Amino acid sequence: MSSLLGFLCVLSAFTATGYSLTCKLCVGQDSSSCVGTTETCSPDHACGAVRTVTKINGNEMNLYYISCVAVKECNSPGSISVPIGKIRRGTSCCYTSNCVPPAPQLPADDKEANGLFCGACVTETSTDCSAEGIMECTGKEDMCLFQTTLTTGLLNTQEALRGCATKSYCNIAKQSVKSAEMNVELTYSCTPGENHTAITPTGQDDPGNSHSGHSPSATLMSILLLFLLCSKW
Repeated sequence: MSSLLGFLCVLSAFTATGYSLTCKLCVGQDSSSCVGTTETCSPDHACGAVRTVTKINGNEMNLYYISCVAVKECNSPGSISVPIGKIRRGTSCCYTSNCVPPAPQLPADDKEANGLFCGACVTETSTDCSAEGIMECTGKEDMCLFQTTLTTGLLNTQEALRGCATKSYCNIAKQSVKSAEMNVELTYSCTPGENHTAITPTGQDDPGNSHSGHSPSATLMSILLLFLLCSKW
């Protein structure tokens, strides 16, 4: 059970194992409480510390972890917003084996409208969802994000969401986790935010779509649950 829980906690961070640099691999509240093993990274990865704050329907969860992180993600704070919540992510890196990165800085929780709008949807049954509504973007979230999550193995799910995001999230493009128990593939694609009149919701009421104002997707709810589990790992 503990090994599976450890895997799930790492899975919740959506990191990939590679080769070369050796980095600490752990989940905790901060650097002093982050205890775990080590992993080797691919040549284009560094030792990264990531702090994520997820707020959904007024409930907030925090996660801190250290692992191999793609160099392009270092020192690039970012955020994603959907009508039911927001995820803020900060990443810091160091570049020698088993180093401890400095404390990552989260982007500000900026609620000021920036004049841009994106289509919004959340679905738990497909890797596609049509924009059923329009949401107003805030702060530095000037991109319209389409994110898909495909999980196979121990769990089999297909999920998608649309909302506002910073360009730093869009730059990730793709992440994956592969193990004997489970494979998770995430993709991020973005278009520039537009003014209100340029966006027309295209979704229709059908079983494959869930309204953006309703309950969170399984992915978001799973993240919240894993945050609770990881705090006890």
